[in-house]
Amino acid sequence: MIKKTFQAPVFVLSLSLSLGVSLSGAGAQSTADSAYLERRNDHGIVVYCSSKGLLDADAEQFFKVGTDEMFGEVKNTPEADLHEQKGRDGISYLQGEEQSLADLAEANDVSVAEVCGKYKTQITLGRMMAKRKAGK
Repeated sequence: MIKKTFQAPVFVLSLSLSLGVSLSGAGAQSTADSAYLERRNDHGIVVYCSSKGLLDADAEQFFKVGTDEMFGEVKNTPEADLHEQKGRDGISYLQGEEQSLADLAEANDVSVAEVCGKYKTQITLGRMMAKRKAGK
């Protein structure tokens, strides 16, 4: 079993919001590949958590708003799709290492619900971004 500390990657999203910076653009994807793959895995985990009733039903929609804001339009790749599917299956998949959310929670002495709860801030930020884009 791989033991790693869980922290949802809210830093990049928060930084881009506070600085008004977009990470999209021609060179952004080449320098942000691993961050994008991790974000795709997180997207899948948000879907998994929502399906278990641990996050709101619309959590995926607003998590995606943040991802789109951070990375712009990115072409799907088999590797990115794999990272997201692993998350949808309840598996943290980073840099080739897998760990189920249950094992991750146990290794950090928290519940799976608490792991899922770590995404709430990012989902809230996505809601705020969506409102801003809608002019509300």
